[in-house]
Amino acid sequence: MDDWRLIIDPPGDGPENMATDEALLAGALAGGVCHPTLRVYGWSEPYISIGCLQDPASLVPSGLPIVRRPTGGRALIHDVELTYSIVAGSVDTVFSGGIMDAYSRISGCIAAALRDVGIGAEFSSARAGYAKTPACFNSSSRYELLVGGRKIAGSAQRRLKDHFLQHGSILFGIDRALNASVFSEGMVEKMTCVGDFSTVGVEEFRTVLIRRMSEGLDAVFAPGALTGAETELKARLLRLKYSRREWNLETGRSAPANDRAAGLQAGRPGTP
Repeated sequence: MDDWRLIIDPPGDGPENMATDEALLAGALAGGVCHPTLRVYGWSEPYISIGCLQDPASLVPSGLPIVRRPTGGRALIHDVELTYSIVAGSVDTVFSGGIMDAYSRISGCIAAALRDVGIGAEFSSARAGYAKTPACFNSSSRYELLVGGRKIAGSAQRRLKDHFLQHGSILFGIDRALNASVFSEGMVEKMTCVGDFSTVGVEEFRTVLIRRMSEGLDAVFAPGALTGAETELKARLLRLKYSRREWNLETGRSAPANDRAAGLQAGRPGTP
């Protein structure tokens, strides 16, 4: 079994959460962290996150704060959920099978945890692609998780050199009126959440998920925190990128190009 770092963070806002995830990836790329990392966290207020290449113009009128993710994919509202991120090597590791194999392995751990609390989730067989809708939960991609044909968890990935970041949302509750107003009534009908099937709480489920991640990824978790270098990079990312409204609302490929300002190289986003 491999040694992993486990970071359990309290709920944070959009810039805080995305800067932390990107700092974890940058720390791994710099060689300053020798073990893979699993981070689990939440959101202190409703936030829209968008993919790194996404145009947010249609979402600005909602009035909700918007943050751009370092990964690809489409928009979703983060609210009542458990969010995870994984940063690990993509060569000579359990994830050496490529992008879709990593999605499959991680989703398999989440599906096992959901089964443990009485929820039978299944893999979507849909091929990855970008629909015209801006909403992540309007459709599912291969290896994302469905319950009764409705999406309960979404994920996105980014690969740079020989490491990758994958993060995703496991919904525990849905503000259906809010999602309908931002996206559409039709999208809400394609969503579901843990609370639709179980009374398990986020903290209880988090324990189950960590155990299933340990088993499924052959990982031994040791509680940890950001290193000093990661903390400094996180502050830099917040200052130069995630705390700046104009950066979050940039469109097209101009946003990833700004990675150079933070000392990162632009890379290929994963699929939502």
